[in-house]
Amino acid sequence: MTDESLLAELGRNPVVPIGEEDLARLLSEGEILREESTAMAGPMRLLAWNQRLLFQEETPERVILLRQMASKEAADELVASRLATYERMWDGCGCHIDYFGENRS
Repeated sequence: MTDESLLAELGRNPVVPIGEEDLARLLSEGEILREESTAMAGPMRLLAWNQRLLFQEETPERVILLRQMASKEAADELVASRLATYERMWDGCGCHIDYFGENRS
């Protein structure tokens, strides 16, 4: 995916699935501001790329997802929410993460 097409997708959709090659490129071109292990899915990352703030995560099915964030504070809130949910999942709460529906800011 080109930079232009990725930016267009991020402008149209709150959550954009990307491929491994796209992720590798973003990681090499951007700056990782924060990275957290989920222990259940892939790592969560906050990236600065192309003058954008991006949140990257993986589903347990290994689908790589990207969303543009409005601010670092919003991204930190999303990370905290995800980590709390993963912690409850370890405790057997029966809860799950709606990767495509929640925290779209």
